[in-house]
Formats: sequence, C-alpha cells, structure tokens
Amino acid sequence: MSRPNQGSYVIYNRVLSPTGDKLAITFTGQNNTLTVTPMTKSSNQVFNLTNNDTNTMFVVPQSSSGLQVGWGSNGATPMTPGGYVWTIKSSDAGYTIQDGGMSQNWHLDKAANNANVAIAADQGNERYRWVLEPVSQ
Repeated sequence: MSRPNQGSYVIYNRVLSPTGDKLAITFTGQNNTLTVTPMTKSSNQVFNLTNNDTNTMFVVPQSSSGLQVGWGSNGATPMTPGGYVWTIKSSDAGYTIQDGGMSQNWHLDKAANNANVAIAADQGNERYRWVLEPVSQ
C-alpha cells in the first residue's frame, strides 16, 4: 500500500449514486461537514494533499486554503488549522482515508447526493474506499 503524491485531487467514492454519478467530496464552508455531490471538478471539489510526515497528510480544500479537514461532530470537517492529519493509503479496492492512528475511515453511510463524509471503523466495503483523481494546476 502506498500513499498518493502531494498535489491537488478530486476525491470521489467507489460507489456511484443511484443515478450513476461519481460522488465527489465537496467543500460547503468552514465547520460544515464535507458532503458528496455529483463530480463536476469545480474548485469546491478540489483538495490539496500535503505531507505531514512519512505516514500522514494534511487535507486542505483548495477553495479555502486557510483550513484543514479535521474530525468534526458529524464527520470530516474543514476547520481552523490544528495539525489535523490523515493516513491515505492505496489498495486494490481504492484509497482509504484514515485518522492518524489508522482506526477510523472516511466513508459514506449511503451513496447519495449530499450525503455526509462520515468517520467510523472500516467495514471493508466500497463505501469506505475512494478514488483520487489528480487535477492539473
């Protein structure tokens, strides 16, 4: 398992919506839980990944680079920087995005438009796996 290179990405879930859309993580504002919406590659769907150390990365919404994605009360939430880091690793099924301790994963409770990006222990299915599509700058 390897981690992605530093850079800008659209991140979408391995499970398509009921209408066949790729569901991309979408920034909707500071302290708002990230949601998924049909992929458009708009700036609010682009996230910058930068190394913290050899294992963890910062996840920053490109449209609001003064924030970091941390662990909010309802899931993954962009907030004032506080050293929030994530372990992002590839596998045959897609990427996992886990807390620094690698015990909890970003996932969707249901693959639907405007669903929250929740955080819970990995259940091993595709709703816990992500695709990282590089964005040219």
